[in-house]
Parts: sequence; C-alpha cells; structure tokens
Amino acid sequence: MKTKVISALAATMVAVAVMAPAMQASEGTKRAANVSIAVDLDLSSATGMRVEGITGDKHGRLYTIDMDSKKLFRFTPETGQLEALTVLPRSATGMAFDREGNLYMASGGGNGVDGVVLRIAKGALSGGPIESGQVETFAQDVDGANGLAFDREGNLYVSGGATGNIYVITPQGQRTVWASGIGAERPEQPITVNGLAFGRDGRLYIANTSSGEINRVRIKKDGTFGEVERFAKDPLLYGADGIAFGPNGALYVAANERNAIVHVSRSGNVKELIANDNQGPLEFPASLHFVGDTLYVSNFDVARGANAPNQPGIGASIAKIELAKKHWGHHDKQ
Repeated sequence: MKTKVISALAATMVAVAVMAPAMQASEGTKRAANVSIAVDLDLSSATGMRVEGITGDKHGRLYTIDMDSKKLFRFTPETGQLEALTVLPRSATGMAFDREGNLYMASGGGNGVDGVVLRIAKGALSGGPIESGQVETFAQDVDGANGLAFDREGNLYVSGGATGNIYVITPQGQRTVWASGIGAERPEQPITVNGLAFGRDGRLYIANTSSGEINRVRIKKDGTFGEVERFAKDPLLYGADGIAFGPNGALYVAANERNAIVHVSRSGNVKELIANDNQGPLEFPASLHFVGDTLYVSNFDVARGANAPNQPGIGASIAKIELAKKHWGHHDKQ
C-alpha cells in the first residue's frame, strides 16, 4: 500500500481534492505544461480501483467510473467535491454527453457477454444520488464498446476495440456497423480502434493502440464511411488510448503504455508533451477531457509498460494538465 497525501475518508463525498506535486513538461526550452493530481479516487491504496473513461458536463463537472465497483463518480474541480452518484448495472469505460446533457457509457462485454451502451438522462444528473432504475440500456450488440463520440447530427460513434468495428447509433437507438479494416501491428496488443474524436474538418479520428497510430475517415452525407487515411504514426503513440482535440485544433493522445500525453499538430506532426515513470503523476493515462484550456486525464493505473509495477504512485485518479499559452503555436496550424 502506498503512502497518501491525506488519510482515507469513509464518506462518499470528499470536499478537498488531493494535489500531488506539480510536474513541468518541456518542449525544447519552452515550458509546455504543468501536471498535478486534481483528485485521488482511492485515498487509502495504490491499487483496487480502475478508472478508464472521463467526460464532463456543461457545468465543468467531471465524471468517471470505477470499473471494479461499477461506481459512477462526479468531481467538481472548482470546489474539490467528489460524489459517488450510483452503482451501474455493469462495468463501463468510455463516456460522452450528447447536446441535451444525457450521459452515455460504453460497456464492451466479453467472455460471452454482449457489449452495450448505457444511458442516464439529464434530469437524473441534476441532483445527488441516482437510483439504479435511472440507468438504462441505450444500445445493444456493440461488442468491445469503448470509445464514444457524437457527430453534429447527434449520432453516437462507438469504437469496438479488438473487433476493429465502429458502431454508429442514431438518436433513436438504431445501430449499424462499419468494419474498419484497421489491423493490429503487435500481437500482444490487439486493440485497433480505441479513442474516437471528431475534428474541425468533420472527419472521425481513431486511435490504434496496437500500432501507435491515429487514423481518420470522412463520413459521407449518406452516413457511409470513406477510405481510412493515416493521420499520424510514431513510436511515441504506442498505447494510444483516449484522444481529444484542444482549443487550438491540435489532437492530444493518451499513450497509456508510455505514461505519456502526446501532441499531434493539425498537420500531423507528433511531439511528446509529458511523460513520466511509474511514480506518476501520469499512471497509465487512458482518457482525456478539456475544460477550457485545462486538460483532465483519467489514470487507469494498469501495471503495464512504463507503469509496471504500478506501485508506488497515486493510483486511480484524475490528473490536471495546465497547458501554457506558448503551446498554442504556429505548428498547430493546418
């Protein structure tokens, strides 16, 4: 068991976020970012929780899920308040809000269990604890469901992990399947379609965890997919998991196996933003979410790659990355 900054609390609501010493990351001689721990989700232990997905609502509140206990957490950065909202009927990973404020959560299944997408309506999220009956199944038959992204028309795109599929679900819940044809490069890492995000160009960007690659594809007016195009490929992108576009239009990638966040410019140039060893503050970073210029990262803390072994360190947590204004540079232009 690792040493923590503060002792464990028995209550399900925590009023103060746990802050680890900030780490500065550099790009050449320019300071690119400061990293700290916004909240430690398990104050008493280094292991025992796994959080992969992260998203945020219109109020700047963050949501994540412990995959083991299936608890849905909400964290308010402004106040440091952490709430355990409910226990989901099944474990979930990727998360996203639609335009109306409804929350969607991917549950990929496996071992004979079908993948589904869960949904919690906006109204249920307006208060405190959520009753189990307020968590509904929005879509079924989405095996490997992991990353989620909405297009401008409100269609939900779901990555299928090692299946190589992208599922498209209409607002009415109708499902279609696109077999991407994106393959694995490393047999020990079979996940080929992971994090998803739509760029300013309207194309869908897809993280290939196996090959350390970002692919992209145009969605035609009739809803069909165009040809897969490689946007970026680099050893720095090995373990590419969650992805998110920043305010500057550049793509940020959680390279989980390397305990790193990687910056990909709008022209496809790859640069390391932050990386560290297994003592944190990044510990197998899995998903990303921007609130203004601040990037929040879920620490999955799996004992793999640069994060092995996964002790000492913080463990399951949300890291906070303050990007320096200098980082919005000319290299981010198309």
